[in-house]
Amino acid sequence: MDSQSSGGTFKRKKKRMSTYQRAVKYSKRGKFGHGFQIQDEDFQYFLNILKVSKEMFESDDDKSMFVDNVFKQLDGNEVNYCSNQVVSRVVDDLLPAASDQTVLNLIKHFESDLRPICCDQFASHVLQQLLHVTIYRAYKVTNDISEITKENYFNFINKLCKFIVNNLEEFIWDTYANHIVRSCIACLCGRPYLCSKTPQQKGENIDTNKDHKDLLKKYADCIVNIQQFSEMPTTDITSGLLQVLLKSISPVSKKRFKALVEKIMSGCFPRSESSSFDDVSQVLENNSFSRLLDVIISESPEKLNKSLHEKYFNDKLADLTVHHNGNFTIQKILSTTADVTKFETIFDQLKEKIPQIINLGYTGVLLELSNACLRLKCKQALFFKTLCESLKCKEETEDGVTVLLLLGLKVADNFDNSCKEPPIHIHGSMIVQNILKFNKPIKVVNNLNNLDTERLVYLLCDVKGSYIGNAYFESAFIGERSREKMIWKLKDYYTILAKSKSGSRAFDCIWKVADTKQRTMIMTEFLKHESDLTSTQFGSIIASKLNLGMFRHKRDEWIKADQDKLQTAKVFEINKYC
Repeated sequence: MDSQSSGGTFKRKKKRMSTYQRAVKYSKRGKFGHGFQIQDEDFQYFLNILKVSKEMFESDDDKSMFVDNVFKQLDGNEVNYCSNQVVSRVVDDLLPAASDQTVLNLIKHFESDLRPICCDQFASHVLQQLLHVTIYRAYKVTNDISEITKENYFNFINKLCKFIVNNLEEFIWDTYANHIVRSCIACLCGRPYLCSKTPQQKGENIDTNKDHKDLLKKYADCIVNIQQFSEMPTTDITSGLLQVLLKSISPVSKKRFKALVEKIMSGCFPRSESSSFDDVSQVLENNSFSRLLDVIISESPEKLNKSLHEKYFNDKLADLTVHHNGNFTIQKILSTTADVTKFETIFDQLKEKIPQIINLGYTGVLLELSNACLRLKCKQALFFKTLCESLKCKEETEDGVTVLLLLGLKVADNFDNSCKEPPIHIHGSMIVQNILKFNKPIKVVNNLNNLDTERLVYLLCDVKGSYIGNAYFESAFIGERSREKMIWKLKDYYTILAKSKSGSRAFDCIWKVADTKQRTMIMTEFLKHESDLTSTQFGSIIASKLNLGMFRHKRDEWIKADQDKLQTAKVFEINKYC
C-alpha cells in the first residue's frame, strides 16, 4: 500500500547531506573541517579527493598509485592531518588500498605517540582502520608480501593491543578510545569488523595465532576485574564493549565467557533467588543492559542458557513479554530455545498474553513464537488457534478475511473489510509464511484460495505480501491440488503479476511448479496482452526469459521444448533423493 494513503499526508524525510556536501558548506564559511585546522589549499585538495575517491579505477595498481600519491600529501604531518575531520575520512576510506610501504610509514608516525591518537575524535577512526588493515595483511598467506613486512605488521598489532590492555582502566570510559579497545578485542579473536556499525564493512574471519588468543584472554581477565565493573553493563559505551567482548571470547574461552556472564548477571540482578518480577522489570528498564542481555542469551551455550532461564526468568516470561524492553529478551530466548519441553512450557506461559502483545505492537514476539513452532514442530495448531482467537476471527472463512487479519495483525473489530488495499504488517506476512510451512496449513491455504482474486493479486504484488507466494508454492505440506487451484484462480491476472516488481518474483515461484497445460494458459494470456506486458521493465524481462516470441510464432515447438525441460527437471529431482 502506498505510504501516502495510510491516513494523513506523508512527508518525505529530508535527505541527509553527505560528508563532502557538509565540508563544502563549512569551507565557504572559512571553517576547514572540525578538529586540527589545516591550510585552505590543503583542505581543498583533500575535499576533491573525497569527491573522486569513490570512482572506479581501471586496475588495482592504478588505485594503489592514486592512494599512495594522496598519502604523500601528508608529508610528515600524518598525525595532525588525520586529526582533521575531512582528512581523517579520506585516509580511512583509502587506507585498505594503500601499498605496504605507505601503511608502514603511517604506522611509524602513529605508534610514536599512541595515547592522544586513541582519544582523538578523528585520528582514532584512522587508527581503527589501520589495525583492521594490518591484521588482514599480517595473516595474509600470499607471495606479494615479504616476511619482514609481515613481522612489522605483527609488531604493530602486538604493540597497540598491549598498550591498550595496559591502559584499560582509562580507555574504556573514553568515548573514542573505547572503540579502539573494541577493535583490538575483535581483531585478536579474528573478526576485525565485528564491532562495525556499517553492514557493508564485513571482512573475512581470520584464524589468529595462540599469542593473540592468549592476549584476548588477558583482555577478558582485566575487564572482569575492573574496579568499576558494576557500572559497565548499564552504560551505553561500556555495554557495547562488553557485547563485543562476549562475542569474541565465546569461541576462545568458555570458562572466561561463563565467568563474565555470571559477574554481569549477579551484579545487575538482585542476589536473592526469590526476587520478585518488579526487580527484573526495573533492571530491564535500562536500555544498555537490555541490549547486553540479548547478546548473553544469543552467545550462551544451551546449558548456561538453561541455568540463566531457571535463575532469572522462570515464571516471569509472561510479564516480560509485555515489557517495552523485556519483549526483546523474550524474542532472544525463543530464538535460542532448542528443547521442545522447554518451549512448550514457555508457550503455555505466553499464550494468555497474545491479545495484549498485539495491542501493544510487540509483534516480534509472535514472529519468534511462530519460528519456534516451525523449527521444533510443536504447538503449531494451538499457535494458529490462539492467534485467531486473539484477533477475534474464525480460523477459516468463506471470504478468506482471516488471512488479511493475520497479515495485518489487526483485530477484527478494527478491520475495514471494504478496504481494497488492506495493510500488511511485515511480521504478519512472515507469520503467515511460517504457518503455510506448518505440518497442517490447510485452513490458511483455504483462506487464501477463498480470497477475492483482486485482493490476492494485490497481496502478491506487495513487497511484503509477495513472499507468501514463496511459502505457498514451496511448502512441503501444501498438496498438488491446492497449488493447482491457486494457479487457475489467478488466470487473467498473470500480466498484472508479471508487470510488478514484487509480483514478478511471486510469478517465478508459480512458474516453477506449473505444468505444461498451466504454462500454456499463462503464455496465451501474455500473448494477448503482449504490448502491455513488454511496456514495463519486469514484464519485458519475463517475456524475454520465457521466450514469448517463439510461443507467438512456433507454439508447438515451444510446448515440446517446455515439456522436455520439465521432464529433465523431474529426472534431476528424482536423482537428488537416490
